[in-house]
Amino acid sequence: MSFLAEPPAAPSSVRLPLPGTELHLRPEKAVWWPEQRTLFIADAHFGKAATFRAHGLPVPEGTTQATLGALTALIEDTAAKHIVFLGDWLHAREGQLPQVMAALAAWRAQHAAVALTLVRGNHDQHAGDPPPDFGMAVVDEPWRIGPLAACHHPQQVAGATVLAGHWHPAVHLAGRGRDRLRLPAFWHAPGLLVLPAFGAFTGTHAPPPTPGARLYAVGGQRVWPLPG
Repeated sequence: MSFLAEPPAAPSSVRLPLPGTELHLRPEKAVWWPEQRTLFIADAHFGKAATFRAHGLPVPEGTTQATLGALTALIEDTAAKHIVFLGDWLHAREGQLPQVMAALAAWRAQHAAVALTLVRGNHDQHAGDPPPDFGMAVVDEPWRIGPLAACHHPQQVAGATVLAGHWHPAVHLAGRGRDRLRLPAFWHAPGLLVLPAFGAFTGTHAPPPTPGARLYAVGGQRVWPLPG
């Protein structure tokens, strides 16, 4: 796969028509549903860096604030009324340190008017639900919302387009000068859209080749549709 020779004459987001609605793939690694003023976020993994540090691993600090800052910017740009977290909101029970939970509580107080829903992911099963006073609805997958089904694990749900996370999809790009680039990406196939990980301290994985699937790379503050 080669780099695009020139930037496409397209907006930073990509409109994705789906049965019954349309979504916008945002360069912030989020999905915007303008019809319902709803943002979908996958794999925030709050507290992951703190968990690593608790085990003696020297990892960067400030990742929770970076992720919360990105969320705030999205709310301000879209005037979102609802955020749906597609699993793995918290990374681990060990990440529920006072400074992490205080930062999350302060952010929640700043955006108290925004409805929050968490679709439990595999990490949430171990980390536990958010505190009750956080004001977040917690549901199991699949959670139907109009023509969509919010999940954590990629799957098929009859009569709906699934939005999921878990994979942390990415794409490898190669240039003519033997350059290599790994970018987070949206992965779309009929009935399923997998979001890149939103958290500031998360890994990525190349999804398996799948007939009919398409990747949308995120880089340079744009979403780039790639050849099938």
